[in-house]
Amino acid sequence: MPAPHPAQGSTRRALLAAGAGTSLGLLGGCATGSPAVPAQLLQAPAAALPGTHQQDLRDPASGNTWRIWVQRPAGPAPATGHPVLYVLDGNAAFALAAQLARNDAARPPELRPDAAIVVGIGHPGDAVIHPAERQRDYTPPPPGGSATPQAGGADRLLDFIARELQPRVAQAFPVDAQRQTITGHSFGGLCVLHALFTRPALFTRYAATSPSVWWNQGQVLQTAQQFMQAHATAPRAFSARLHLRVGSLEHAQAAATPARAVVQAERRLLDRTTTLANQLTTLAWPELHVQMAVLPGLDHGSVMLPGLVDALALAQQAR
Repeated sequence: MPAPHPAQGSTRRALLAAGAGTSLGLLGGCATGSPAVPAQLLQAPAAALPGTHQQDLRDPASGNTWRIWVQRPAGPAPATGHPVLYVLDGNAAFALAAQLARNDAARPPELRPDAAIVVGIGHPGDAVIHPAERQRDYTPPPPGGSATPQAGGADRLLDFIARELQPRVAQAFPVDAQRQTITGHSFGGLCVLHALFTRPALFTRYAATSPSVWWNQGQVLQTAQQFMQAHATAPRAFSARLHLRVGSLEHAQAAATPARAVVQAERRLLDRTTTLANQLTTLAWPELHVQMAVLPGLDHGSVMLPGLVDALALAQQAR
């Protein structure tokens, strides 16, 4: 898909500031200058995304609490049930994914995909990113080791999804068991890959955007090798689709600063992810379909949104 050109930071900030000033001026009846925000605007009810619900759920097994968002499907259930998209980093990504699903539901009937359920998984609080909790929940445990309060808790999160969250969603809606998708970006993408390589039947579709394959000296790449060896011969008790997305600027030569170039050279995210995709594609397993895309002109942060667009499309694909 064509990638948007990221705006220059200073220009974008100036445009946003100008737009905000104009809007508030119109609302408050102010013509010029820097208008104060009208008191009645601040006292208005908080905005809400239609059709969504939010709840903090405590996992009885681990004791961790995750914030869960669910958007009801904006359309009738297909004969096989609704596809479900589970979105990691829900604080940052759920509203985006939910609105994309709402947009799909407003398309003409002949262009409208099956109505999807969007489930966000995040952390309590209003911060967009929770760095400590992300590292705790999205990184796999070290080989032969176990999770600590700081890292390695991916299996705890995946257990929570399997034992608590998926059954709740299936109880609330008619779901399509063959269209269960999980998506994540960066550390979230790392968790997606760990899920595929350690429990490939938990979901049927996996969308990893800029996955942190460098974590712990490339541990997930070693897990991938173990996965390939464990399932080298048929039959394989899973059927999965994997979408990998990486920005073309995620390598050292494209870094904006020398410091960032050092980080990107150490992580080699673009090269490592491409190599992983090639290895998995070469297997030619009928039970595993791999699709890799390098999105032009995008870096690690800006690739998240188009990754979500593609993840939703993956979730809605026909069986």
